Amino acid sequence: MGSPAPELSNLWLARAFNAQDVDAAAALYHPEASIVQVDAVHGGTKIARGADAIRATMASYIALKPHMDVVTHHTTISGDFAMTRSQWLITGQAEDGRPIEVHHHGMEVHRRGDDGTWYFFLDHPFGADPSWAVPRPPETD
Repeated sequence: MGSPAPELSNLWLARAFNAQDVDAAAALYHPEASIVQVDAVHGGTKIARGADAIRATMASYIALKPHMDVVTHHTTISGDFAMTRSQWLITGQAEDGRPIEVHHHGMEVHRRGDDGTWYFFLDHPFGADPSWAVPRPPETD
């Protein structure tokens, strides 16, 4: 089950993480969704596609015994799609017991389901990180 509005999806994901509920976190994603995995959590950047891969990605986060704080800075809706920009912080514990902290600025595309709720469809957890910014784009010919 998705969330009632795209601007609430990040909050609902944080609540699922904070409750350490893999099923609730995975249920926020469309069955055909894609998510960019975060190096610090998954050991490398790759894209997880589809329900099974999304569930495995959520399980990796939940294994950290996380606490997630999030704010959605912007939401744009067009028909059955929406785009959000978020800022989030996850604190938790690595398998060896050391503390872990992951902080990024994300970009998410949501898709309205047949049931009227909203699902993450494309999720790039660090797609809006300010570190990617350049002072000026290169000149276009």
